[in-house]
Amino acid sequence: MLYLFKRIPKKFIFLSVFFAFIQGFFELILPTITASLVDQAIIPRDMSALRFISVKMIIVTLLIVSSAMLNIWFASKASQNLGQDLRNHLYHKVQKLAKDDLDAFGTASLINRSSTDIMQIELTTMMVLRMFLLAPALLLFALVMAIHSSLALSQTYLVTIPIIVISLGVILYFSAPYFRVMQGKLDQMNLIYREGLTGVRVIRAFNKNEYEAERFKASNLDYRNTAIAVNIRIAFLMPILMTTLNLSIVFINWLGAHLVSMQQLDLGAIISFVSYTGIMGVSFQFIALMFVLIPRAQVSAGRIVEVLVTPEKIHSPKSRGYLFSKDEEIRLDFNHVNFAYDGAASPVLKDIDFHLTANQSLGIIGGTGSGKSTLANLIFRFYQVKDGKILINNLPIEHYNLKNLRDHIAYVPQKANLFSGTIRSNLAFGKAGASDEEMWRALEIAQANSFVKKLDKGLDSVVEQGGTNFSGGQKQRLCIARALLKDAEILIFDDSFSALDAQTDQKLRQALSETTQGKIILIIAQRVSTIQHADRILVLTDNGAIAGIGRHEELLREVPLYASIVSSQSKEVTE
Repeated sequence: MLYLFKRIPKKFIFLSVFFAFIQGFFELILPTITASLVDQAIIPRDMSALRFISVKMIIVTLLIVSSAMLNIWFASKASQNLGQDLRNHLYHKVQKLAKDDLDAFGTASLINRSSTDIMQIELTTMMVLRMFLLAPALLLFALVMAIHSSLALSQTYLVTIPIIVISLGVILYFSAPYFRVMQGKLDQMNLIYREGLTGVRVIRAFNKNEYEAERFKASNLDYRNTAIAVNIRIAFLMPILMTTLNLSIVFINWLGAHLVSMQQLDLGAIISFVSYTGIMGVSFQFIALMFVLIPRAQVSAGRIVEVLVTPEKIHSPKSRGYLFSKDEEIRLDFNHVNFAYDGAASPVLKDIDFHLTANQSLGIIGGTGSGKSTLANLIFRFYQVKDGKILINNLPIEHYNLKNLRDHIAYVPQKANLFSGTIRSNLAFGKAGASDEEMWRALEIAQANSFVKKLDKGLDSVVEQGGTNFSGGQKQRLCIARALLKDAEILIFDDSFSALDAQTDQKLRQALSETTQGKIILIIAQRVSTIQHADRILVLTDNGAIAGIGRHEELLREVPLYASIVSSQSKEVTE
């Protein structure tokens, strides 16, 4: 928590605490003024004293209200600035994390950390700056002032204060462990909810609505039970606190009345003593609230710091790093590359070795889980190669400036990913400031211009979240156009033609071959027809090894696995 507090501008902390203590100072003065009002004005019926003391009370009250408002203002500024800063840092950090780290955290958990956890920290920061230092100070000074008012009445505190302190400690001890458990269960519930939304079509297609509903219901019930367990323990706090304080006030009034009747105490002293007891009660309430909020905030802070301190496995060289040279003809080499995910029992890719130069295309085919997409991810440095080398223009990719490396590689993902906005804004991801002519040319090559022209607003047509207002094939073609607009030296299509019909697939491949001169093209596919005209085809076995590499005709003769794939897709291959 202190690690995160260092991010708050010091002036906001200082001003918030300063006005909190100003507020507390005048709150401590008020009971004394009230006592003097009773003893010096009301009982002797002195109207001039009544007016004078009343004006003092009004001024002090206005000062209390003003300082409280300023305290809240600066505490709010501090907490919201911290929240904004944490959200920005989390977002930028997540963008830099390796894909396996992202998978380890999980999307639902990362969303919770950047929303629910930060909101918890904002709330706690607000309350800490308002009352964390003030409440104990008020409690201490109110106790001193109360003892000064009446030593006899102060004996009630020998019973009430230990009861309250012990209750706070016991309740905190039994509640704190549940806070981290509760956040973990919230992550799990949100994960199931998110899967239900993103996979709604699959759930309906397999008629698993009731199964998923029961799964979510069970997770929701688990979270509810944990939350109830926490709240039950915390629920004892206020009743114990208020009952103890109210009983003490009853006893104070009874004992005070007796002392007044014995002329051992003034009526004003009883009133001020009760007021100080009330201040102590409010202070205890705020301290109790802190005991509830701070453990929860510590859990949230720990979850955020866990992300922020995660080492960035993929980064640019410590020096500036090499930059691509436009004058140099592009070359890509995989030199005996092996790769395994962290914690995996066996490698995903084994001894991958091939070499490509400008104007060459490579088709990659293999069974599900053979490592095709992983191979593409290695070129982008989404994962770090641990054995072997990937070279671009005879330099290991680790030697390049990371941003510059990715600027020269265009990628069309396996799952078409469009962002909410317009077609124009999505294409601009490929090239910021691209002209309409450039965009229409990219759409034409991607075989997308025909359906975009039919839209009322053309390039300015709205794209809903996830591109849900377009078909699968339309989304794929828009993603392809976005990649083409980037005009990168290396183009990677990760099973990007799967939603296209055979005719559109053929036209797109023909257009690509005519307009991608001087580039290297990698096409990952499940269909043989998509890659059979590539300069070379890389066939991967189920365990990520190379079964063969060559042209379509060569592989048919020499690689049984490829021949088997072709045979199973014979109707599709025949053209």
